[in-house]
Amino acid sequence: MSTHYLVDLFFSASVDAARIMDVRDPANLESVMNGAFVVRVPDGVRVTNPADYLDLVTQKYAGLQGFYAGFTQIATEDFSDATGVDAVNSSKIFLGQRGSVALLPSGVCQSVVVPLAYAPTQVIVVWEVYQTTATDDKNGRYVRTYVEVPTDSSGVTCSVSFNSGGTFTSASDGTTLNVGIPDQGTDLVVRLTNGSSDKVHLASWAVIY
Repeated sequence: MSTHYLVDLFFSASVDAARIMDVRDPANLESVMNGAFVVRVPDGVRVTNPADYLDLVTQKYAGLQGFYAGFTQIATEDFSDATGVDAVNSSKIFLGQRGSVALLPSGVCQSVVVPLAYAPTQVIVVWEVYQTTATDDKNGRYVRTYVEVPTDSSGVTCSVSFNSGGTFTSASDGTTLNVGIPDQGTDLVVRLTNGSSDKVHLASWAVIY
């Protein structure tokens, strides 16, 4: 079961220092998020008393790297802002702040080039998808809910390039991917495509190598 950290959506200073408002382990994989955005920590990844948003994501990705034994590096995107998205090579995408990157059906989110420490021959790619629901009862308050979507049923597919987008290779979530010699390099590009008939939100991606 994953853990949901609710982080202050309206923190006025840098998002890195945003306070953590609540921590939940929802059995139904849903969390009401009015006034907050959700950082999901997968089952098996250790996070201990994070002080703020930056500490939370630092621990999350360190724990994620450690979860996959034998890999020493990790490249990540948490979508806290839109700076990691290549808007020219993306389509049908809404770029927001605080983890609010949304893809329409057939939409594509492509990352900017991310320099790696070395050219990997094997990697593991993981990504997170969610949807939001909203209720607006005239006798109650407006409620917006974060709903986890399992990657294998989300319709979102991923491909990665290590040569600045020269060639792309399809990746499966959490599965070892062998990088062939012609495709190797240190300039990572990640491409996420929404093949479903629904709008989805992208929470994060990571390439462990």
